[in-house]
Amino acid sequence: MSDLDKLREIGSKKFQEQAIWMLNAMWPKDQGKSAEELWNYVELFGSLELENGKEGNDLDELGMHRVFEKIQKQQTMQEMRNHLRKVGVTSFKKISMINFLIFIYGYDLHEVVNAPQGANGAEVEKAKKILEEVTEAFNSAQEKAATAKKAADESKVKASQAKKVADECEIKQTEATKAAEIAKADEEAAIARQKEAQAAEEEVTKALNEVKAQEQAKEDKRKALQKKIETAGLVAKNAAIQELAKLDNEDDLPLRRAKTTLEAAQRKAAKALKIATDAKEKATATAKAAEEAKQAADDAKQAADEAKTQAEQAEAESVAAAEAADQALVDAEQKVAEAEAYLAEQQKKATGAGQGTMWFMQRELDEKKKYMPTRKGGVAKK
Repeated sequence: MSDLDKLREIGSKKFQEQAIWMLNAMWPKDQGKSAEELWNYVELFGSLELENGKEGNDLDELGMHRVFEKIQKQQTMQEMRNHLRKVGVTSFKKISMINFLIFIYGYDLHEVVNAPQGANGAEVEKAKKILEEVTEAFNSAQEKAATAKKAADESKVKASQAKKVADECEIKQTEATKAAEIAKADEEAAIARQKEAQAAEEEVTKALNEVKAQEQAKEDKRKALQKKIETAGLVAKNAAIQELAKLDNEDDLPLRRAKTTLEAAQRKAAKALKIATDAKEKATATAKAAEEAKQAADDAKQAADEAKTQAEQAEAESVAAAEAADQALVDAEQKVAEAEAYLAEQQKKATGAGQGTMWFMQRELDEKKKYMPTRKGGVAKK
């Protein structure tokens, strides 16, 4: 296989695999000094590959031109083409990362494509598997932590809302209860006044009816005597005339005065009764509305109690979720420790070239540790 064929094969790998190849090729001379820069190149190329990101393996000519701009080594298109042709680029529609790396570090193409990668294949696969387990543990821990945070945030909101609703409902319930009690007392007082007015009106009416009855009895007696005068014999007639004269001579003024007074009293009592009745009906309506408001306040208080119970349940769930998240972080920490121990062992065993492979694995591990809380073995983000 020619060097160009090998170059194309390397260029078909993902950005990170190309960078690892280059780091392994550089390690005997560079001793890892450019490792972090190569890591950053992977990030840069991934950000410019809009379709596949870090999973990509090449950039178009415009993308490659932007790479040179990003690293402050601007070139004209023609200058860039001239340089990249020297490191095996034959088509500028797609340019692999390895071509750029060979050019930017000034390495010989033949030396790079034939550089031994050093690491034992089986050990590399095992290291990759461990790294995958770490990634899975991290993803699980982060997912559970996010769930726990969301649950905690929601429980705080629910608890705050529940407390606010409960406080408001308690105030409204107290006010409604007091208003209902006042309205009930007012209604009872109005009923008592209405009963008093009713009794007074009935008493006046009774007295007036008695006066009217006396008046009617006198009138009936007068009519009877008049009829007797007209139809009876002489003796009876004379007696009737004398009795009628006596009846007519009686003083009617006290009776008429009593009637007038009682009629006025009856009108006054009837008016007072109407006022008392209207007041009673109004007080009854107010008491009914107050009782309905009290019932609504009681219902609202019950709903607030239920909301409070739900908030307490949400809080309990958030605590459980937080405990699960903590356990997930413990699991992730254990995986990190195992991975670090294994990588340290392999770095000791690796040949000079294989150090690049192990460095990238350790760097990935370090990157993941940035997202762990420092109390769980994480490192501070820079």
